[in-house]
Amino acid sequence: MKIGIVGLGIVGLSTGVVLAEQGHKVVGIDIDENRVQGLNCKRSPIYDPGLQEMIEKNFNNLKFTTDYSSLSDVDVVFITVSTPTVNGKIYLGYVFDAAKKMKEYLSDSIVVIKSTVVPGTARKVKDIVGENVVVNPEFLKEGSAILDTKSPDRIVIGSENEKAGDIVEGLWRFTGSTILRTSLEEAEMIKYAANSFLAVKISFINEIANLCERIGCDVNVIANAIGMDKRISPYFLKAGIGWGGSCFPKDTLAITSFAREVGERLRIIEAAIEVNEERPKRVVNLLEGLLGSIKDKRVCVLGVAFKPDTDDTRESIALKIIDILKSRGAIVLAYDPKARTNKAEMVSKEECIRDSDGIIIATEWKEFYGIEDLLKGKYVVDGRRILDPSKMDRTRFRAIGLGE
Repeated sequence: MKIGIVGLGIVGLSTGVVLAEQGHKVVGIDIDENRVQGLNCKRSPIYDPGLQEMIEKNFNNLKFTTDYSSLSDVDVVFITVSTPTVNGKIYLGYVFDAAKKMKEYLSDSIVVIKSTVVPGTARKVKDIVGENVVVNPEFLKEGSAILDTKSPDRIVIGSENEKAGDIVEGLWRFTGSTILRTSLEEAEMIKYAANSFLAVKISFINEIANLCERIGCDVNVIANAIGMDKRISPYFLKAGIGWGGSCFPKDTLAITSFAREVGERLRIIEAAIEVNEERPKRVVNLLEGLLGSIKDKRVCVLGVAFKPDTDDTRESIALKIIDILKSRGAIVLAYDPKARTNKAEMVSKEECIRDSDGIIIATEWKEFYGIEDLLKGKYVVDGRRILDPSKMDRTRFRAIGLGE
């Protein structure tokens, strides 16, 4: 089949290269000319494990352009554009713009919405492009996007047109994953329900971590024990500095805003957001408790990406920590293996540690594990619980969810 992909971010590129590997001819469209030019030179604009290699491996089945007329003979076109939040509400302009631009070039093509959209969006897209609209939400995680696209936990296909749904189902049958057929609105809602539940779970264990710090417990011990309960499971029970990135922050805001618009309040999700907003300040307070004052002190932030194995800094808690540090007069250095920021002076890991009075571990990159010896003599806050407390000077060390 010939497949169109509109929007060449991590979702669009992962979808495109995985389908190209299955032998489909894929044309990717993006309004960013520099991104398109780089991709046509086999350069991925995004770091994610395996993505660059997949582009190179399947390049013969890939084409990248800014020209929507390239969709004139596609069988299926995926909309994978961004759906950010603006003033706390989802912005769907990119989705509708993509639908309007592709409309004149489509005949019987199936339009698949893979972007995360609030319920009711697909019906508005149908008003633009016609009846062949399917909702096929993505559930990939940055840092494992290719693997998650090839082997998802489930495939959700929302459709009112049975034939269109069957064709999309056929595209993903190679994964061997469970396939769920739903209504349009159910497919749209499933993605929000999943992300919101995970965000609530993280905020819950971070609340427990706060209490553990007060009463001298280790939240890791608590999380390990409750995670053994099959009803709870151990996943997303890692206490830390909070959730960021391109999904949880915008999706929780979008669904709570949408709920209020239709006359409901999602109070548990609202509370999870509130807990998360407190996390970066709490981390800085822990360091301030060690140093006394951080004014004019040099602070090293290890990790600026919102999670390891990605260069994505969108809604990164590390950057929020940097902002708070600077607002309190600290001089901030930072190091990350892949990500970059202009909010702090980016230096090598060794220089960052050596030249700083205090250190905050903000992203759990593998290379930060086992660096206890490098940190001797430094005041350290482990925001990701990757250090061994028994190897640290407890008069100079604090960790999330670890009592003194």
